[in-house]
Amino acid sequence: MSQLSVPPSRRRVILKHIFVNVVLVCLLVLLGVWCYSEGKTYKLILGNYAFTGSDGLEYPALEAVEVYIDKEDPVFLLEDDSATGNAMGKRHTMVIELLDEDDNPIESRKIQFTIAELNENLEVNVAEFWLRAK
Repeated sequence: MSQLSVPPSRRRVILKHIFVNVVLVCLLVLLGVWCYSEGKTYKLILGNYAFTGSDGLEYPALEAVEVYIDKEDPVFLLEDDSATGNAMGKRHTMVIELLDEDDNPIESRKIQFTIAELNENLEVNVAEFWLRAK
C-alpha cells in the first residue's frame, strides 16, 4: 500500500506546477483584456454646430476648421458640417486649427479628452471643444 501513495515532496511539486500554470493563464487573460481596451478604435462623430454653453450664452459654429485627433489625417469641417474621425485607445489629444478664407491656419488650440467624457453616441462638438481649449 505504501507504493501507491505519493511522497509529500512530489505532492508539493505537483501543487507548485498547478499554481504556476493558473497564474500564467490569469496573466495572459489580463494581458489580452488590457490590449483589447487600449487598442480599440472608436469612430467619433465630429460636428461643427452652434451650442448653448453652461453659462446660458449662445456660441456660434466655427467658420472653417481642420481637426486632428492623435496626429492622424485632418478632418475638414465647415460651419454646420459634420464628419467622422477615428480615435484609438482611451486618452486622446485633439488639435483644432481655425482656417481663413484661403484655408490657411489662423489659430490652433489643443485639448485632451477621454472616451469616457463623451456621450454614448461618441459625438464631439468641435466649436464647444474650441471654447474649452481656450
